[in-house]
Amino acid sequence: MRYVIIGAGAIGGSIAARLAQHSVEHPPLLIARGAHGDAIRANGLRLRTPDEDVFVPIDVASSPAEVKLRADDVLVLATKTHQAETALTQWVDQPVFDDTDSVVGTAGDRLPVLLALNGVASERIALRLFDRVYGVCVWMPAVHLEPGEVILRIAPASGVFIIGRYASAQDDADCELLATVESDWTASSLGIHVVDDVMRWKYTKLLSNLGNAPQALLARTEPIDELVDTLRDEAIAVYRAAGIDWASDEEEKVWRGDLFDVRKVPGTPDELGGSSWQSLARGSGSIETDYLNGEIAYLARSLGGRAPLNAVVQRLARQAAVGGAPVGSMTVADLEAEFTRV
Repeated sequence: MRYVIIGAGAIGGSIAARLAQHSVEHPPLLIARGAHGDAIRANGLRLRTPDEDVFVPIDVASSPAEVKLRADDVLVLATKTHQAETALTQWVDQPVFDDTDSVVGTAGDRLPVLLALNGVASERIALRLFDRVYGVCVWMPAVHLEPGEVILRIAPASGVFIIGRYASAQDDADCELLATVESDWTASSLGIHVVDDVMRWKYTKLLSNLGNAPQALLARTEPIDELVDTLRDEAIAVYRAAGIDWASDEEEKVWRGDLFDVRKVPGTPDELGGSSWQSLARGSGSIETDYLNGEIAYLARSLGGRAPLNAVVQRLARQAAVGGAPVGSMTVADLEAEFTRV
């Protein structure tokens, strides 16, 4: 079984590197474009962790047109959620070949797709296109800022993932697939939990991701814990109104356990942040906040209500990304002043 990893940023790059280090029989294929892809082709992907600094050779393609999909391939989407629909649309109609080089169908009707990204919307997006959709709750503090390099700030495991079938009960084929994923990824230092209720865990992760935008918008010296708690409290009220279940903080701590130990990576800056922070730091021009804080705003509006504080953060993050604002362009006082206007 080959993993085709779509998206070579912090998460996709780190997963690919670990699988490439340990999967001799079926090495992964990483989809990486531009200078990042060129650097990986030339030198391998530089993987920097608390314990190592290595260049990992990885097979790379830049687009679906360069890939001959096989019937035993597994697609792993590791983009940002706002990029998911475009990426999935590029892959859904690609032909899938069997061992005799005969086309047996398309990616959408033949291949499973694992959605290793934040938020809770990508599963709905994928289900419009793919028959077999699997949610993946990702706990992996990784950073991608420079072409050809990812920084993985965790040891001894390289991440913790909760995986399950989306919108359908798991049948025998699902169980076989997920058992293989669990075996392959565990052997690659990636902690795996297979569950029947993966979205329950993704809604839990969404609560923690509500702090991504404040981390990016505010200077590192600004205290944000109380602010993030306010956003989380607003989101929990929306969850309860919507009848959404989520895993407790206590459950999360048990499942992450001793595997999740964030450490300093030698030679890297002290100031490194999460996915939204990285989007501003790279000047990418876009940010995933519409599917994080914006998901809470969407849920509230769908119930005829509002989530005004999360909506403010959503707007400010989007404007910062589009306008090319640097990390830390606001203060807590600035943000609180915006709150008073809603």
